[in-house]
Amino acid sequence: MDFKKLFRKDDKAVSPVIGVILMVAITVILAAAIGSSVFSHGAAQAAPQANLNIKPYGTYSSSGTDVAVVKLEHLGGDTINLDETSTKILISLNDGQSEQYTAYNLDSSSTDTLNIGDIKKFSFKDIPDSGTPANITVKAGEIAHIKFIDINSGQIYFDKDITF
Repeated sequence: MDFKKLFRKDDKAVSPVIGVILMVAITVILAAAIGSSVFSHGAAQAAPQANLNIKPYGTYSSSGTDVAVVKLEHLGGDTINLDETSTKILISLNDGQSEQYTAYNLDSSSTDTLNIGDIKKFSFKDIPDSGTPANITVKAGEIAHIKFIDINSGQIYFDKDITF
């Protein structure tokens, strides 16, 4: 066996070093493409963090029907935007009655925000999102389940049961 011929042979194959460099380059390009697509999405919006309290404020009679009024108080935390594009209010009773409200129903002044110390009242007879008067009737001792949902994040930031 002639070793000189064996090592002098002119091979035309690609060097293993070049193959490794190409594989590393492809991996880096793929990682950059995946990373840019994953991290290009903006940070998820968070619902406001606030300490709210809601309690029955009484009832009044409207066309022979007792209409419940609740009082909402902001005790601390973030300012709540009650604009109809930012917050929806869901109210449901034990007997299956439910409605979806917006800030339109609050007895507020011209402002759509609820700051620390603010108190707002709304009744279950006000016009809900459906555009027709609500027909939720509340009896003494009945429990109402109230949720405030941040529309931008889709998160519930207030959830409470109150007894009339």
